[in-house]
Amino acid sequence: MSPEFIADSKAKLEKEKKRLEALLGHVAHRDQTAVQENYATDFPNVGDSMDENAKEVELYATNLGEEKALEARLQKIITALSRIANNSFGRCVIGGEEIEADRLRIAPEAETCVKHSS
Repeated sequence: MSPEFIADSKAKLEKEKKRLEALLGHVAHRDQTAVQENYATDFPNVGDSMDENAKEVELYATNLGEEKALEARLQKIITALSRIANNSFGRCVIGGEEIEADRLRIAPEAETCVKHSS
C-alpha cells in the first residue's frame, strides 16, 4: 500500500468516525466509564400519560436498534484506524495477505480479503 493510499483511507475513516459519532449523539450518550467506545441509548421523555409512555417505549426501542447498529459500525472504523496506527492496515486478519485495493477504496474498514470475507 502506498503512503498516499493509506493517508486517503485514514481521512475517509476519520470523516466517517465523526459522522457516526454525530448520529449516535442524537439517540445515545457516550458511556464515560467504559474502557472502549461505548454508548448508552437515551430514554426519551414524552410525557406522563399512558399514550405518551407507550410512545416513549416505542421511541426507545427504535433508538436502541439504531444505537447498536451505529456503534457496531463505529467500532469497525476505530479498529481500522488502529490498524493504520500499528502498520497492519490492508492486511487480511485471517490469512495475512494484502486486501484488494478496490475493496479498501469502497470499505476502508474491511478486515479481510475477498477470499476470506464470507
